[in-house]
Amino acid sequence: MDYLLCIPPRENSTRESCEKVHNILARMSDKYKLRIVPEPVKNKQFPCPDYFKKYRIYKPVRERDANGEAYLQKEEEEMILSVCKTPEEQELMKRCIYAYQYSASIVLKCFREKEKRRA
Repeated sequence: MDYLLCIPPRENSTRESCEKVHNILARMSDKYKLRIVPEPVKNKQFPCPDYFKKYRIYKPVRERDANGEAYLQKEEEEMILSVCKTPEEQELMKRCIYAYQYSASIVLKCFREKEKRRA
């Protein structure tokens, strides 16, 4: 099954910020009729609190492109940001880690705005 992973940012991963991500993704699930499944993060090197979850966003995913595009699709960016109620929520979602899960690998993706900030 095709899905996009969303992992909240580890820095400043308070219960409150993790709950915000959860609530934003719940709104996205309702608005776009997507199945979004939270899962515990298992990492032996950096133990995570029980409230820190990663999310599988089940949606059609384009085939892996050969040029290694490192950005989310424009529609995905708009879908995520459209359910954010405040600029703070938008910034939180932009700091999340996103990845496509393909059969043989995981490919990390980010918002295009991150590249604009570096320039």
